[in-house]
Amino acid sequence: MEEDAASAESGQAGDPHRRRAAHLYGLIVSGAVLATAADEFRLVRVAIILLCTLAIYWAAETYVHWIALRTLVRRDLTRDERRRIVSDGWPLMAACAVPLLFLGLEAVFGVETPLALDLTLGVNTVLLFVVGWQMGEAGGLTGARLALSVGVSGLLGVALIVLKTLMH
Repeated sequence: MEEDAASAESGQAGDPHRRRAAHLYGLIVSGAVLATAADEFRLVRVAIILLCTLAIYWAAETYVHWIALRTLVRRDLTRDERRRIVSDGWPLMAACAVPLLFLGLEAVFGVETPLALDLTLGVNTVLLFVVGWQMGEAGGLTGARLALSVGVSGLLGVALIVLKTLMH
């Protein structure tokens, strides 16, 4: 939190730590929605639920960072600080773009909801592996440490697949 205040005070453009974390978190929440969506739902309904769930999480996270920074700096936030807080959490919403696009394509092609949910959850899991790889490489990880980073991120998606299997 002190870095947020320092970033806000020095005029730096956003919080790259929060943006990366928000993207990963957005994929995890997307996977949770996909894993728990009822097979009886139409794909449009699943897409709306996914989008609304992430919007609520984004709003909540933005609010928490807003009041936390305001408490830390002990003053009203400037317009630029407010804008940064709002935009730094946006990757949480953006993370659902590929799963939403995939759901849309499946709806266009008439894929049945149970199969569509399974396929989209699989795509989301692959994205978790990819983001784990990208974040690990960006953090200078190599070898076993990079593999562990990729594995942990991807296993979050695998855990959601297991959850879906146990629920249905």
